[in-house]
Amino acid sequence: MDNDDGGRADWDDIKTFVAAAQTGSFGAAARRLRTTQPTVTRRIEDLELRLGAKLFDRGLRGVSLTRAGELVYDRALTMQRASLDIERLSLDHETPDAGEVTVAMPEGLGGYVLGQEVADFVRENPGIKLGLDCGFYPENPVDSQVDLSIQLMDASGVPELTATPLATLHYALFASREYLETYGAPTRIEAAVGHRFIYHSAQVSKRGRWGAKTSAFMELAEPSMVVNSSTVMLHAIQRGAGIGAIPTAIVAVAPDLVMLDIPPLASSTVWLCHHREAAKSGRVAKVAEWLASIFDARERPWFRPEFIHPREFSEWSWPAATARG
Repeated sequence: MDNDDGGRADWDDIKTFVAAAQTGSFGAAARRLRTTQPTVTRRIEDLELRLGAKLFDRGLRGVSLTRAGELVYDRALTMQRASLDIERLSLDHETPDAGEVTVAMPEGLGGYVLGQEVADFVRENPGIKLGLDCGFYPENPVDSQVDLSIQLMDASGVPELTATPLATLHYALFASREYLETYGAPTRIEAAVGHRFIYHSAQVSKRGRWGAKTSAFMELAEPSMVVNSSTVMLHAIQRGAGIGAIPTAIVAVAPDLVMLDIPPLASSTVWLCHHREAAKSGRVAKVAEWLASIFDARERPWFRPEFIHPREFSEWSWPAATARG
């Protein structure tokens, strides 16, 4: 049945459909859109009725796109991106330094990097309404609701995206002094296998991407705890629950942790990704410039491509930092 305006689909229904497709459940889509699950369900059913096609397969663990749903999703993304581009360009024309900017990032980087720096930015840029989406996942898709994404996966192969390296994270084994005094401090990676080990779920899923020796260690080290939160992992290690592989950058906010005398297990590049059109927005460009300054490896050696031991952090200096004032 057609709408009164001659269209076959309501725009709000399309946005709801995209959110459900990206999150994998009607409940998660409702949380993203700040509405209720019954509203999402109703909108999806209305859209299916209008199009005369089943768009989702429903299951106990969520929803997945049907073949018809995949075809609609591809076109819906184009529509949504075009709509947002129009909004960005329109607002920039009137007030280039004002408006909303949404940044997605892993929870750990959000809490322990951006969270430490955001106060100065909002004071200096009162017209920009900053949204920080700190998901419990290591890779953040640059969907139509996100202006900038800080992520651990290179998206440079996606034609419509721009990906710029921001920093490098060096993952090393850390523990509390109390834990090491009680259970001893292993000095070889093989000796660490028998210790209580705390995993982040993202490390479990991507351990095959790490070096052969590190992957073998992670296969042998039976986890005593698996978490999906960097905050929980940090606090558990700080309080002596076990040993864990975390970025050396954490020493900047948790100097009480002790890095074991074992070389870093792995390194990972942090990427800043965005749609190519987003860079034309003055406010998005300003936020991107601020993010680059936060991860400036000249002033923060823990973000350098080469490994710098945490014991050298306090004595680190870079002439350009002084010159910039």
